[in-house]
Parts: sequence; C-alpha cells; structure tokens
Amino acid sequence: MTTKKKVDATTLNMAIWDRVSTTDPKYTTKVNQRGGFTAIGAQYQLKTATEMFGPIGMGWGVKDEMFDEVGMHTDTGLILYRATFWYKVDEGTEYTFPIHSSIKYAVGGRLDDDFAKKVATDALTKGLSKLGFNADVFMGMFDDNKYVKSLTDNRTNGVAEKNLSKTTDDKLSKAQEEQLKKVMANCENKEVVNKIQSAIDGGVFLKKHFKLALQKLETAQSDILVKQIKKIDKEAGDEQRKQNNV
Repeated sequence: MTTKKKVDATTLNMAIWDRVSTTDPKYTTKVNQRGGFTAIGAQYQLKTATEMFGPIGMGWGVKDEMFDEVGMHTDTGLILYRATFWYKVDEGTEYTFPIHSSIKYAVGGRLDDDFAKKVATDALTKGLSKLGFNADVFMGMFDDNKYVKSLTDNRTNGVAEKNLSKTTDDKLSKAQEEQLKKVMANCENKEVVNKIQSAIDGGVFLKKHFKLALQKLETAQSDILVKQIKKIDKEAGDEQRKQNNV
C-alpha cells in the first residue's frame, strides 16, 4: 500500500517535467564560447510554455520585474534582474517562484542597448528550466550525439512527442466558438478582447482555455459596469450638492 502511494505521488510531482523535458533539436544551436554549450531558441521556449499552460498573460507569465544597477561607477557595471514567474495548472490556482539573472550593461564605456531583453530572456529560460522545460539540454544529454540523432530521427519519421502534440480534441466546438464570439462582442474591455483574439488568431487558443476566457471577459465587463455606476452615483451626488448650495 505504501509503495503504491509513493509511485502516485512521484507521477503527480513529475507531471509537468515529463511533458516538457524533451527538446526538439531543430530549435537548438551549438555555441562554441565559454567552453561550449547548447542554446535553446527563445521563441521555441515561449511556444512550449504556451502549449503547457496556455497563452502568456492568461496561463503563465512574469510579474514584479525589477532592474537594479550594481557597480554603477565602474566601466563594467552589472544590471541585476529580478521578477516573479507565475503559472496555472488549472483554472484557479496561481503558482509562483522568483527568477533572476544579471548582465553587464556596459563594456569599455560602450552601452549595450539590448541588455534588458537579454537579461530578461536569460532569467525566463532559467525559470522555465526549474519546471523541467528543456531538461535534456540542461542535464547534458545534448552532448551525446546518439541522443540528439535519435530525437531527430523520431521527429523526421513523424513520431511526435506527446508534450508537443495537438489533436482535434483540443479545438473548440462550434457551439463554444459561437458563445465566445458573442461574449467578446458584448465586452467593452477591448484590451482583454484583443488578447483573447490574438491567441485565437495565433492558433494557441485551445478548449482548455475556454472557461478561463469566459471568466476573464465577464469579470472585465463587470468591472466596467461598476465604474460606470460609480461615475453615475458621483455625478448624481455632485448635482445634489449643487442644488443644496443654491
């Protein structure tokens, strides 16, 4: 009985890791600097995170970003980047953990005007790796040519990895599409509507995002109605005060 519970717990704990740990070699690059390493395409990482959690801003993202200057009076000052990575594995609970990285923003008096993007991307890569994303790269498995070849051969032969597969079951039904369109049309918060529409246009909006999208649209519309009511109440109050002062 004890062994069965232990196996179940391990399976649950590794649920995300096992789905995102395998990297497609097509989106990696061998870098012959700093002793040599395998670089992972940043856009590919965003894609796999979206497949796992949903569109950025809805199912996962980064918040509380801070850029702190370290050694500002030297020619090789550092920028320390700190933020909070958040993600959802269901429609309600948000999980968070800190991420950070640092970068030299100036070398020899020359400013790197792209330092913010570089340090934020590096921190995000490290954050995703903590959840198991591209674990085979970080565990050194890409140093084994046979391992990389096996991945390439499998993908070439059409054997898709489970964590990257999309089936027709993931798509919205016609009824869901119509319901979503109707709610979006009635929502006055165009920022929320545009984010959802972008996810739909980008082909990353799946059936599992349907309920969350409806909730966000309904909440956004309710917030607008509350603001409108408060505005009306305030105007009525102002008018009443004017009459009392006459």
